[in-house]
Amino acid sequence: MSGDKPLFRVLLVCTGNTCRSPLAEAALKRRLGALMTRVDVGSAGVAALPGAPASEGSRIVARAAGLDLEAHRSRPLTADVLEGQDLVLLMEPGDAARVKALAPEAGASVIALADFGRDPARHEAVPDPYGQPIAAYTECLRRIEDHLARVVPYIEAELRERAIGA
Repeated sequence: MSGDKPLFRVLLVCTGNTCRSPLAEAALKRRLGALMTRVDVGSAGVAALPGAPASEGSRIVARAAGLDLEAHRSRPLTADVLEGQDLVLLMEPGDAARVKALAPEAGASVIALADFGRDPARHEAVPDPYGQPIAAYTECLRRIEDHLARVVPYIEAELRERAIGA
């Protein structure tokens, strides 16, 4: 990304920032492609220990899908991490209150990834594959990809709107 501030910032949040949110971050970056020059995508965990690598299952499934999580290191969700975000996508709908309490003044939209673009909201989690067989990680990534298909058009529309307003 250039030295310019990105036009749109997205944060993906799960529990430990070693399975779901890193997979979602990598998948969203791939889906955005050339738009990544105008979008900042990151991830964090509500109970993450700083600096842990992505789980082995996530790395295996990512490699099989053409994604790379080898350099990923977990980071805890803090008010500083939330600052400046436009969209915060949660793997667990129950984390919304916790996220909003960390940064009550933040203007970010906070929503469960599974609920994004759905009316009515289903209040579903993206199931955590941690410690499960590889099939659970594969299913996790499949669900993430399905949900991201609803997110990308929204980001594209926001970028168009912000470019017009700039």
